[in-house]
Amino acid sequence: MTSALTLIPFSMWTTHGPEASVLAKADLPNLRAWLAKARRVDVQVDDVQEPLLATLSPPHERAWALSVGWPATDGALPWAARAAAEHEAQTSLVSLTSTASPSGWAFITLCNWHVSNGQVTMGDPAYLQLDEATDAILFKAMQSFFAEDGIALHPYKPGQWLAQSPLLVDLPTASLDRVIGRNIDPWLVGCHVAADALSPAAKLLRRLQNEMQMLLYTHPANEGRGLTINSFWVHGTGALPVSALQQPEPTVIPTLRQSALQQDLIGWLEAWQHVDAHVIAPMLARLATGEPQRLVLCGEHEFHVYDSAAPSFWQRVRTHFAPISLDTVLAVAPLKD
Repeated sequence: MTSALTLIPFSMWTTHGPEASVLAKADLPNLRAWLAKARRVDVQVDDVQEPLLATLSPPHERAWALSVGWPATDGALPWAARAAAEHEAQTSLVSLTSTASPSGWAFITLCNWHVSNGQVTMGDPAYLQLDEATDAILFKAMQSFFAEDGIALHPYKPGQWLAQSPLLVDLPTASLDRVIGRNIDPWLVGCHVAADALSPAAKLLRRLQNEMQMLLYTHPANEGRGLTINSFWVHGTGALPVSALQQPEPTVIPTLRQSALQQDLIGWLEAWQHVDAHVIAPMLARLATGEPQRLVLCGEHEFHVYDSAAPSFWQRVRTHFAPISLDTVLAVAPLKD
């Protein structure tokens, strides 16, 4: 029987020392009980040389991709193509199942770039709170620019569109979850190669970003807004493997994302308590029925997989005499040079 998979992004905290003692005392009784009946079966850590860059795709996206049978190609996990496939039945989007001319897809997410002390920081696009009317105005203003470069835009939801072009098939891009709250420079499209080695697609999109920044700078849609819409982010690029459409989806719990991106440890622990009561407790109850389960805990640079397969005799003995300390589960060290 296949184990039911529950994946919790941002569920491990990158510590620099003092936070570990706080995590050890976290009030998460159901998680402690579930882990006591499970064993860790896999650990995957970012294989990078520069900790400030890490990978373009965060661990929870890679774990999710692996669970549905996608090749875990860094920065080219086709989230937009999957969204387009799901959207296809209700729209006039070109069929993704055609193999005659496979198309690449991307999300185009409107955003606010904040400039301070010579550094440009990505704000959380959710804070823009774009309504449908504003979204439609900006879509109409920007669509023709993309079309001139061979990129077809399709409405998706306020503040986020689907882009379709062969240019996007093999173009690695950084996930929004990597760049929110950070300096954008190391994460711009083509960022992991030398400037003189940028692909034609990367050069095109960087130029298009510059053009849209100029357009948005004086656009009437920004009048009276507290946060201006001054750029876009391209992410979720790639072409969807047709075979992956039949793979079962994991249960993905997004509850910890906001507090983790804000580096709010107290808020994160409160969110974890909600997950413990509403996600882990039911898992613990299902464990009593013998239903096999897997839990994937994800940090900034690694993910750990726990399986509910019966622990060994010695594991049960160790757990009895030395109960699990959550700092050994939830605390992870930063990447080192």
